[in-house]
Amino acid sequence: MRYLDQSGLETARQFMKHRARPLEQAIYEYEFESGSDEKVLKELSAFQNPDGGFGHGLEPDLRCKESSALATTRALEIVGRMPLSDKRAGMIRKALTYFVHSYREDRRGWDIIPPDAESAPRAVWWKYGVFAENWGNPNALIIAFFLDYRMLVPYEKLDDLVQSAIDYFLNECDVQEMHELFCYLQLMERLDESQQALLDGKMLRFLDNCIPSDPQQREGYGAEPLQAADSPTSRYYPKYASLIPDELDRLIGKQGEDGAWAPNWTWYQYEEEWKQAKEEWKGILTLQSLRTLQNYDRLFPY
Repeated sequence: MRYLDQSGLETARQFMKHRARPLEQAIYEYEFESGSDEKVLKELSAFQNPDGGFGHGLEPDLRCKESSALATTRALEIVGRMPLSDKRAGMIRKALTYFVHSYREDRRGWDIIPPDAESAPRAVWWKYGVFAENWGNPNALIIAFFLDYRMLVPYEKLDDLVQSAIDYFLNECDVQEMHELFCYLQLMERLDESQQALLDGKMLRFLDNCIPSDPQQREGYGAEPLQAADSPTSRYYPKYASLIPDELDRLIGKQGEDGAWAPNWTWYQYEEEWKQAKEEWKGILTLQSLRTLQNYDRLFPY
């Protein structure tokens, strides 16, 4: 069994402190060095638009300034890790109000990116209308956030949307697309036990389809067990318990000489902008890796 040793931890720290975006640097300091949540909110607010949504490259693969569901859900994931405060509540209200106003009746949900994304530097797969055949991405995730904050932002469509998400999953979802899987994993955490029981059987098939047990079948960009079970408290940890020790060893082995974990994909266009986005992704992926290793007690003690 491997641990991220003192040298590896220190090089990761140096990367986060000196090469990560100010936002990820602030998140790192908050989560690992008792830093200020106010600093995180300050940095995050720079990505929020007057309409309440987030853009401006918060999601590094999409550089448009306009608000998108993609960037706004990422922002809500970040603020969800911090304690409630007036500033945090205000940011959440604005973000969810953006979703209230951008809901599309004809799609029973939301576009993941706006049409304006077509004119901005971005990864080749971010075209307007992408994931239209996979309703759960981003809709299941957005619904999860409305459930989290239903007392903060009541939404009259919420109960119907939850039922739509369940019906789609059971009757239409082809359980093949990994991003849709991740959205439904988040929604599952917010459903009641009876609703979870309805989805569990098909969710297990979804996991099997998207996450091969054999690492040799997971070359390149794809889902991995630690994304479905990033801690021993994850709902589907028991499914992957026997694989997790080796997966953690592999995760440690993927740390680069610069201390960071790097993306295993490229944009296939906008090469200059991709260089910056790649560095930004390193900060995000390094944070995720350190969290997972911490959750499983694989970090060398400070």
